[in-house]
Amino acid sequence: MAYGVAQKRHLVLLAVLFGLLSLFVAAGPAADTAGAAGPCNKWGNKESNEITNGHARSAVLCLLNRERASRNIPKLDRSKSLQRASQRHNDYMQNHRCFSHQCSGEAALSTRLKTVGWLTSGLSSWSYGENIALGAGNLGTPRSIVNAWMNSSGHRGNILNRTFDEVGVGYTKGTITSKNTNGSIITTDFGHKVG
Repeated sequence: MAYGVAQKRHLVLLAVLFGLLSLFVAAGPAADTAGAAGPCNKWGNKESNEITNGHARSAVLCLLNRERASRNIPKLDRSKSLQRASQRHNDYMQNHRCFSHQCSGEAALSTRLKTVGWLTSGLSSWSYGENIALGAGNLGTPRSIVNAWMNSSGHRGNILNRTFDEVGVGYTKGTITSKNTNGSIITTDFGHKVG
């Protein structure tokens, strides 16, 4: 949905992936644009008990950019402020046992982006979007999550949105029901802004 605010374009793209990706449709392995030792191949198929949070974030970013590159869409740059927003949202979902873009008692995405300093006053235009996912075992690997998003029109729309030029990846081990489960919670906050 799009909102106009005082000649500012404010596009909010929210896509939700519910459940544990039980309807996951696997795509065949694709070439890693960063080479055989790159993060897509090195950590893309690792379950949460086999990977660090940093490696998981790198794999997700690599896999997102691989999807964009295969369609001649410029790569997404890593944003530390969007990463803070997405990680805080992951932690909130896990701590409150909620899987949603806005859990009970949590601020809306626009407020979360203001809190981390990404969305500031004085911008002439901005757009942002968010994908969330969770999965256990091999359905929680970075590659499984990105493949599932690519098989969902709303999620794929965020990933391939030519306007977006930066992203933050939040990665949390476990699920919304247990921090000790071999699973993953992943949030990607996408954005573009003009000052």
